[in-house]
Amino acid sequence: MKLKLRFAAAALVILSASPLLWAQSLDKEILARETQVWESFIGPHPNAGAFEALIAPDYLCIEPTGIIVTKAENVAELKRLTFSSFQIMDSQVRSISPDSAFIVAHIRYEGTVDGRKISGETLSSTVWVKRNGGWLALLHTETFKK
Repeated sequence: MKLKLRFAAAALVILSASPLLWAQSLDKEILARETQVWESFIGPHPNAGAFEALIAPDYLCIEPTGIIVTKAENVAELKRLTFSSFQIMDSQVRSISPDSAFIVAHIRYEGTVDGRKISGETLSSTVWVKRNGGWLALLHTETFKK
């Protein structure tokens, strides 16, 4: 009888910890993907191939200037935009379903657009969907931080 109770107690502990472990794993995975997107913009020549591999074919982006761009338009912007540094702060990940999640974060960046120096801070959000076993960005939005 004691053995059955110990087994039941151990099973209960494992089952109650599973959602927490899954949430922590999801947080790490989504933050890692978000970081990879930002890393693809770093340097004198952004890595358009790495960026494209991380975003869904039907991806949309709402830029802080209020413009909506498609995947192709966002990739084309990489010819004029580079980042020398970025910092993702205060990130929060939320599960929407087993195959979708979103991240919101405070982003600080420095870089250039058409050779002109830029720097700033935005509040951003990205919706991630799991397709063919991997996470892809479906929607990204940014708002300038006041």
